[in-house]
Amino acid sequence: MVTSSSFRERLENTFTISQRPLLPSQELRIRPLMSEISKHGIEFTDFVTLTYPYKNVSWKNTVRDIGRVKFILKRFAKNPDLKAWFFLEKHVEGKHQGGYHIHLLVEDLFKRTTCPSRLMRSVMDRTSIEMMTMDRTVHMSFKQRLIRNALVKHCRFLADNDYSCVIKHEEDVRSRLSYCTKQFYRYGLEPSDVVDFKNSDIDPNINNQWVKNDPLLYK
Repeated sequence: MVTSSSFRERLENTFTISQRPLLPSQELRIRPLMSEISKHGIEFTDFVTLTYPYKNVSWKNTVRDIGRVKFILKRFAKNPDLKAWFFLEKHVEGKHQGGYHIHLLVEDLFKRTTCPSRLMRSVMDRTSIEMMTMDRTVHMSFKQRLIRNALVKHCRFLADNDYSCVIKHEEDVRSRLSYCTKQFYRYGLEPSDVVDFKNSDIDPNINNQWVKNDPLLYK
């Protein structure tokens, strides 16, 4: 049986990968994605993990839910050009083993916000109260809590708990991309099953640069 504390530990470990040196195989795997970042001048600032409250085994439904997340983030930021990349990952242990959860990298959601959007205002009061009463062991800024509350309120597939939506400022995009792509050709997943090309601002043609039988890429 997986306890809530052990789940919290695994979730926290997800966010502590920064500054780890990458193996040559990992560098090679993320090269097409890093090229996209360089080509388009993308500056990701936040990493988000979204976890279902149940075992979700439908890839199709997960992509649909990601579409909703993308819509909410753009409305929140009042930025139709907001760049975000989405990744699907399978749980490999616990009661949700075999089910999907979602990772995403996103640009600064407050960069173009001179005044709060209507969607942001819809969770402003709640967030202000929570920040005054929140357990100090929960490390989340006011802006991160605003994003979290907006997603939980407007995405019905997310539960209102500490694990459904976790946000962290991202300082090491290279390591994060390696983490998000680690299930390439594992657990029955192709790169196009892991990278959500439908909702991400990524050229889908880069999928041709990943070769399954390349012994260097997928160690």
